[in-house]
Amino acid sequence: MKTRAALCLIVCPLIFFGSAVAAIGATPGLSDENVKFASPDARFALRISKAQDTESGDLKIDLIETASGKVMVDLETAYGAHLSDTVLVWSADSKWVAYATRGDRQGETEVYFWNGSVFEPVPLPDEMPGPDIKFRKGDSGSVKNYGGAVKPVRWLKSGRLELSSDQIMLSRDSGLTYTGVVLITVGFDAQHHASIKNVSKTKTLVE
Repeated sequence: MKTRAALCLIVCPLIFFGSAVAAIGATPGLSDENVKFASPDARFALRISKAQDTESGDLKIDLIETASGKVMVDLETAYGAHLSDTVLVWSADSKWVAYATRGDRQGETEVYFWNGSVFEPVPLPDEMPGPDIKFRKGDSGSVKNYGGAVKPVRWLKSGRLELSSDQIMLSRDSGLTYTGVVLITVGFDAQHHASIKNVSKTKTLVE
């Protein structure tokens, strides 16, 4: 998987998925593809197929036009082991979409805006907040970082994007795993510049 500058499940609109699949099934050469996460207007969807380098176990990911199978955005590849973390999250008007995938230790999220002709990339802020994990007494002396990722959760009615940022840490002292999560709200101005509007308190799960 190629990591891009933009950071990286998730609730995604699927109400029009059936009609999108029907359109794709009628398109020659696409019937064997794994197509999911259709846009609310059923015009676009995520296509998952085998990468050319099949030995790597990677998957080829594309944002396509459902009627024709045309690739609208080349989303490169994703790890097959993290297919459940590879998603599209659409705005209700189908104009905004957030794509996420992740590897074993990190992930990425990319945002695009449909301008009527193409999907324009919209960079997220360079520095995205992470969780502030509170360790139990005696557990913070020696920890192992298992990584984390920023990933989209949903588009709000206001047009803002809600994302989650997680981090997984193992305490070598107790053997307990700490998973911290914060919710981040990002807004976009008229020029599509992104800025952080709100960050929640950290929620920590200890196992």
